[in-house]
Amino acid sequence: MATFSSEFPSQQGTNKTPRLVCCNGNDGTLPMPLISYKRPSIDHPQICGLCVSPRTAQLLTVIMARIVALIVCFVSFVVLAFAGCASAGKPIANRSAQEVIRQLGLTANPEKGYFAETFRDPLAFNATRSASTAIYYLLEGSAGNSLWHRVDAVEVWHYYAGAPLTVSLSWNNGTGVRQQTLGPDIFKPNTSPQVVIKAWEWQRVRSLGDWTLVGTTVAPGFDPAGYEIAEANWNPS
Repeated sequence: MATFSSEFPSQQGTNKTPRLVCCNGNDGTLPMPLISYKRPSIDHPQICGLCVSPRTAQLLTVIMARIVALIVCFVSFVVLAFAGCASAGKPIANRSAQEVIRQLGLTANPEKGYFAETFRDPLAFNATRSASTAIYYLLEGSAGNSLWHRVDAVEVWHYYAGAPLTVSLSWNNGTGVRQQTLGPDIFKPNTSPQVVIKAWEWQRVRSLGDWTLVGTTVAPGFDPAGYEIAEANWNPS
């Protein structure tokens, strides 16, 4: 371990100032100057030696460690903030169907697609039936047409996101099938962000893109006893 001493001039009036030296305690070699103080001149400018005290070395080590830690923290913060903002700022139109399904907690629907009930009115229509219910519903374009089905109450479809949706309707009475487009562009013919389906009217839908997210509201509320779904190969007349 190095030791330290101070050399003082032996004569009064000398132009030399005290010099702090660092001695090598291991091999006894000549002292190495820690900090040399000389009268400034061309030959002897005021300099700091290469040898520093343990206290100074410890202080410099702590300072450098803190600087490095701050740099690491700052870089990590910037990277995480950028990643978070990029993810949060991603338009829903650029999301996949599976991302939307996970985000909304949707589950498989027997008609095809995915759904989640979001509201069931506590107000009762009768002793056993809610006054109204609402769901999210997502259908992927790759699924094709949903199955024909009908309910015993008025159902209102609302467009939320994704591609437009074709809604096919029929009374199955020989009058054929009519179609409406559920979507955001109200200036396109036969297109609306809302479609009303009457009680017991047969219906099926098809996404015109990768996926479509809609909502449906049923009043009185949806009741499985008033729900009918057709076989996969059935079509109304």
